[in-house]
Amino acid sequence: MNLLACATCRPDPGSLMAQAQDMAVLVMLGFLMLGMGAIGLIVMHFARKQRQAAAPLDA
Repeated sequence: MNLLACATCRPDPGSLMAQAQDMAVLVMLGFLMLGMGAIGLIVMHFARKQRQAAAPLDA
């Protein structure tokens, strides 16, 4: 078993190593989506607060 192979040098698609690589990619994508979603929610929160703070000044 060669652990230095890159992800594109996949072993037999039905092997345990290939399934582990597939699951690792999905887990990493899941964490990436959670992180980016959290950043998006923070940006939306700050934008909403900025709009609410600027509203009394416009009136």
